[in-house]
Amino acid sequence: RSYNDLTQYPVFPWVLSDYESEEINLNDPRSYRDLSKPMGAQGETRAQQYRDRFESLESNTHISEDEPPPFHYGTHYSCAAYVLYYLVRLEPFSRLALSLQGGRFDMADRLFHNVANSWKSASHDNIQDVRELIPEFYYLPEFLVNSNMFDFGTTQSGQVVHDVTLPPWAKGDTKRFIRINRMALESEHVSKNLHCWIDLIFGYKQRGREALNALNTFVHLTYEGAVDLDAITDPMMREATIAQIHNFGQTPSRLERKPFPQRNILVVAKEKYIDFSALNLLAPMTPPFCMVGAPHRINLRFTSWDTCRVGMAGQIDSSVGDMCLVKGQLVGVGRTCALILPLKAYIRFGRVNKGISVHVAVATARNREVNRVLSIHDGMHREPISIVKPSLNGHWIVTGCSDSTVRVWRNHGNHLQLQATLCGHEGGQITCIDVSTTFGTIVTGGSDGNVLLWDLRRFMFIRQLDLENEDSDNFGVRSVSINHKNGNILTLVAANVKLFDINGNMLATPDYKNGFNAHNKPSCAVATDCPEWMGDGIVAVTGHINGDIMLWGLHHDRGALIMRHQVPDNVHSCAITALRVWGERQDTLLVGDRSGKMSVCKALKMDALSQQELSFVIQELHEASGLDSSDKGKARDGDNSDWMGLMNDDE
Repeated sequence: RSYNDLTQYPVFPWVLSDYESEEINLNDPRSYRDLSKPMGAQGETRAQQYRDRFESLESNTHISEDEPPPFHYGTHYSCAAYVLYYLVRLEPFSRLALSLQGGRFDMADRLFHNVANSWKSASHDNIQDVRELIPEFYYLPEFLVNSNMFDFGTTQSGQVVHDVTLPPWAKGDTKRFIRINRMALESEHVSKNLHCWIDLIFGYKQRGREALNALNTFVHLTYEGAVDLDAITDPMMREATIAQIHNFGQTPSRLERKPFPQRNILVVAKEKYIDFSALNLLAPMTPPFCMVGAPHRINLRFTSWDTCRVGMAGQIDSSVGDMCLVKGQLVGVGRTCALILPLKAYIRFGRVNKGISVHVAVATARNREVNRVLSIHDGMHREPISIVKPSLNGHWIVTGCSDSTVRVWRNHGNHLQLQATLCGHEGGQITCIDVSTTFGTIVTGGSDGNVLLWDLRRFMFIRQLDLENEDSDNFGVRSVSINHKNGNILTLVAANVKLFDINGNMLATPDYKNGFNAHNKPSCAVATDCPEWMGDGIVAVTGHINGDIMLWGLHHDRGALIMRHQVPDNVHSCAITALRVWGERQDTLLVGDRSGKMSVCKALKMDALSQQELSFVIQELHEASGLDSSDKGKARDGDNSDWMGLMNDDE
C-alpha cells in the first residue's frame, strides 16, 4: 500500500466503538470494536443479510458457469473514493474530490461530517458501507478541520457542513481526538487483538474457506491475480475491467497463509516483584527520559563530565557549542562550531573569510589528527557567518549570516552546492537554526525576534510563528528545535519558552509555579522526539543561566508545559550553552556550559533502585493499571509534579 496511490492507499482499522460517551475508558474492552470480525460482521442483523446475499449468489453459479464467484460485500473497505471522502477538507484531495464529482462537492449528507455517524454507517446501519479508516485518523488532526473554508453545503436536517463533528469525549478538540485514537491503537487491548484484524486484511482469512467462515469475501476483481488483464483481447473490456478495479477498491497483497502471532503483552510489575527480563523489550516503547517499565517516573543522574577542548582555537570564550557521544566518549566543540555527526567532523564558522572550514572532530584510522582541516569554503555569504546547522544525516548544511540571510547547501563531501538563499528576517544576524529532513522543514531564529519556517524541498517561506513576546525584539531568539517525530517546534525567545505544532499553532507555554527570574531564566532549549500520544514523555529540556537543567512534559488540555524533573546534584554552575538529546530511545542528555564543562546525564534504570523504591514502584504500577478516564490526574513521580495518566480529564 502506498500514500502515492489512492487506489491502494494504506488501510487502518476502526479501533474504538464508543463515539457517544462524554468520557471514554481505554481500559474497558467494551470501548473497542471487535477486531476479529470485519466491519460487515460487527452487527448480527446486518451480518445475516450478507450471508443471505452470498447464498443467493452462490445458487446462481450452479445455474450458469458464467456467473462471477459469490461474495458477501458488493463494496470494499478501501478505495480511492473513500480516501477522498475522509480527506476532502485537505488539498490536494479537495481538488481530486471535485474532479471525481464532476466539478462540485458531493451532496452534503454524503460528505464526511460526523465521526459517530460514519461509524454507525460502516458498522451497522448501511448495507453498502463496510469502509475502514485511513492512517490520518491516528496522526493528522488537520484533516478534520475545514481550514480552507470550502462551502460543503447544508444537510437535509439543516446542518451546515464545516468541520467534522467529533465524539463528546474529544471535547471539540481535534488534537485530543487524534491523540485518544492513537492511544487506543497502542493500548493493551488492541495489542492483544490486532493480529486478528491483520489476518482478515493481509492474512489467511483474506481468501478461501477461512474468509468465507469469517464473512470476509469481496467481489473477485478486488483480489490480486484474480484477473489476467493480458488475456483480455477486447480493448474496451480491458479498459472497463481496469477502471472497475481502480474505482471499486483493491484487496492488499496476502502476506501470510497462517495466523499472525499475537503481540507479546509485557507486564513488568508482577504481584510482588519486578520482571526485569521484560525491560529490554519495553525500552523502544518508553517515552524519552522515562524509566523503562515505570514511564511515569523520571529521574536523571550525572554519570560523567569533561572539559571541551576541540574547536576552541580563536574563540573569545570557552562556551560549548555542540556535543555527541562516540563509543561512549563525550566529544564537544566550541560555540562557533557545529558537528556533522555521520562524518565525525565539525564545522567552524564566524571567520573573516565569510565561509566555513571543516575539521576532524574524532580521530579515526583515516584521520588520526583531531582539529585537522579537511576542507575550506570561502565566500559563502557577503558577511561573516553567525550560525551553522547540519542536518542529522549530514546531507544538508544551513548557514545563517550576520546580514540576516540564510543559505541552504547540499553537502557533497569536499564540495558544497548552493541550493537557495532565504531572505525574510528584518535585519540583524541569524542566531539559531534547526533542520528536519523528516518533515522537510527549516526553522530559523534571528536577533530581530522572529522565528520563520521554510520548506527544505522547495526552498520557500512557509510561515512566521506568532511569538507574542513584548521583549522579543530586544533579546532575539536564543533557541529553536524541531521534534523529528511529530514536527513540533520549541522556541526560546528572551526567557519565554513556547511549543508550536508544525502548522504554527501554539501548543503550550511553561506552567511553572515559581516562574523564572534573573538568576534562573533559560539560556537554551531543545525538543525531544517524544510522540504526541506518549502522555508521560518529556517534550522539552531547558538549560538555565545558573546551570539548572529542567525537563518538561506537555499537558495537552491545559496547553501547558509542566516541569516534570530538575536534574539534581548539578555539576554546572554557569549558563548552559548547549544541549543535545542522545540515544536511540532518547534516555541520555548531553550538557555543555559557558565555562567549557560538558556532562552526560542518563535516565535512571529500574535495576538501580533499592528494594524499598522497587516496592513503591510496584504499588504505583498496580494502582495505575486500575485507573480509568474518570480518574483525575495525580502526583505520581518522584518530583510531585502532575502525573499524566492515561485518558483522564487532566490528560
